Amino acid sequence: MKFFITVLFSLFISLGFSQENLTHTVQKGETLYSISKKYKVSVSQLEQLNPASKKGLSVNSILQISVNNKSEVGVEMHKVMPKETLFGLSKKYNISIDKLKQLNPSIESEGLKVGQVLQLSNSKNYSISEEVIVEKPKWKKEKNQELQEVYHTVLPKETKYGLSKKYKISIADLEQLNPQIKNELSVGTRLVIQTSQKSDRIEQQVMIPKEIKIVSAEGLSKAESVISTASNNIGTKYRTGGTDSDGFDCSGLMFSSFKAIDITLPRTSSEQSNYGIKIDKNSAQKGDLIFFATNGSSHINHVGLITEVSENDIKFVHSSTSLGVVISSITEEYYDKRFVQINRVIPQ
Repeated sequence: MKFFITVLFSLFISLGFSQENLTHTVQKGETLYSISKKYKVSVSQLEQLNPASKKGLSVNSILQISVNNKSEVGVEMHKVMPKETLFGLSKKYNISIDKLKQLNPSIESEGLKVGQVLQLSNSKNYSISEEVIVEKPKWKKEKNQELQEVYHTVLPKETKYGLSKKYKISIADLEQLNPQIKNELSVGTRLVIQTSQKSDRIEQQVMIPKEIKIVSAEGLSKAESVISTASNNIGTKYRTGGTDSDGFDCSGLMFSSFKAIDITLPRTSSEQSNYGIKIDKNSAQKGDLIFFATNGSSHINHVGLITEVSENDIKFVHSSTSLGVVISSITEEYYDKRFVQINRVIPQ
């Protein structure tokens, strides 16, 4: 009898969780389609739960979201709380940051949001080493040819860097297709992602069932960890003296990010430029600090964290006074002319 009651109680808890209802506050530029993709539900389910949405969505209106986990056995969820980071969640649940992004693709373009429901695991194992055809896009015939067109409407906090990763297109190509975004990426802008003539179908890289070795957060290098922490704040506004998600100044972003790997930097960019070892530009690596003088003199007053190094380019995440936390390139004329030095603060 005791065993029977235990089984019934477990079943009740399982069913209760699988039918959990969540709410979503509509943001500017969002559509039922984009919200359905975010929560992995159908548009018809959203309309059924929110009949008024059939007539259109209003900014700040509240939608009921149904999250049904019975369809995938073994799926675990986590609701993001204030000040949580991907690095912290990866340590808490013993899952790699790459795996979190793989299970929750919106993280790459939108970052981590308070109230967001994350998928933490799946009963299936995945690999990204093979290609399969996942869908056929809509085609428009012109002059007896099939023209493939892919578009994207910019959502709040999306960046050119995030979109380039999402669609596997360079920022330069994205700007060439959409000249209007060279200076600023505005919410609601309809972007051309790809326009090319095809004869039949498009192939994409997706995850297919296969054995995979999961790397825990402890397996990440310190450089990867600090880059992940800083990059999670892309889209956050600039705030003088800021060191948290309410806003960062450039040195505040570095101070906060390096705290995550137990390195306490000085508080200002000028002081940080004296921390660690000054290295040659050609020896730059991911995780190094990069410094600039942007005030018309040789005095250092700006700092960023190097995220990527190639033969002809260095990319860095930083908090810009005009754009907030973004990723920029040393090849941009503004930063190329104002570059001063690079410091290594993470032991190699």
